[in-house]
Amino acid sequence: MHIRPARRADSADIVILDDIASSGLASHVLQVGVSDGNYDRPLEFGRDGYAFIDGPFSWKNVLIAETDDGIAGMSLSFELIGGPGDQGLPDPVLEPLESLKSRAIGTRMIDSVAVYTRFRGQGIGRALVEAELARATGPSSIITDSANIRALALYQSLGFEQQDRAPFIAFNDNHAAAHWVLLTRPNLRGAPAPAH
Repeated sequence: MHIRPARRADSADIVILDDIASSGLASHVLQVGVSDGNYDRPLEFGRDGYAFIDGPFSWKNVLIAETDDGIAGMSLSFELIGGPGDQGLPDPVLEPLESLKSRAIGTRMIDSVAVYTRFRGQGIGRALVEAELARATGPSSIITDSANIRALALYQSLGFEQQDRAPFIAFNDNHAAAHWVLLTRPNLRGAPAPAH
């Protein structure tokens, strides 16, 4: 497995993995492209967004984990400077997330980390987060939901600490989370790596 910068041609995998990372929230948000009549499916709208729109949610901010069998996972991060460029599409479901993001301005926000199901358990998620930390020039932040125990444990093992919580507004019937959880980590360059 190796990690490389994404290419525009990876945009279909990126949007699928973003949907996996968000437990379907990406599809929910991207439904606006279908509602406007411009696209047949949310993931098609998302693919074009990642491929052709500059800004935080672009293929240019993505790292790809690749194996001999193809793309296994991805991570997306960007400098969280505040303002409308950092935000997703307007949606009340996203308001608690935007509130947490406002508490993390000045960090490198790791917005998404996902690994395809068949590649899980091989340390790919950890490697992606470590690669994101390596490209951060200051503190990092990440948001996950309170039901994602494996992700919370991974992030905490890499030095992230919980900073705040916000209510989880259900967007489908398949989620048991009660809160979104904001975790942050100082830039530890030169410090010993956290124990694995």
